Amino acid sequence: MAKVKTNRSTSRLAAVQALYGLALGGKTIDEVVKDFMSGAIGTEVIEENENTGEETFIPVIAAEPGLFSGIMACYADNAEKINDMVNSSFTEDWPKERVEPTLKAILQAGVAELLAFPDTPSPIVISEYVDITRSFYDGPEVRVVNGILDRLAKILKDEG
Repeated sequence: MAKVKTNRSTSRLAAVQALYGLALGGKTIDEVVKDFMSGAIGTEVIEENENTGEETFIPVIAAEPGLFSGIMACYADNAEKINDMVNSSFTEDWPKERVEPTLKAILQAGVAELLAFPDTPSPIVISEYVDITRSFYDGPEVRVVNGILDRLAKILKDEG
């Protein structure tokens, strides 16, 4: 897994992890956010050695609470809209049924941030989520996230 650069990057990764955890079920969004805000989870990442398969736990810089909670609050308030936007972005070549929970969580967090923080330049937001995607995938998923977030950022900007 790539090293997280700043606490804003950590916040974005934490939002992805929280949305992934939410998708797995068992906890409410409030419980997931509380776990991250208290430091019960999300304070380290796992780095796997490709040659040996050995996993190492790497501490991460603390997430910026305002960004993390803003992304999560926006998702909580707009989950249906965000999921509709994400789900409608897929094509016959990449149907929504093919989307893994990790990839969906990356897109959900990215759209929630674009919606919650319209003053943050969309290229920065998109670049951060593309970097997160590279932490999990080395295939076409990176291009998919870049393309979908770029298109949805333009739609959100047009909506005002």
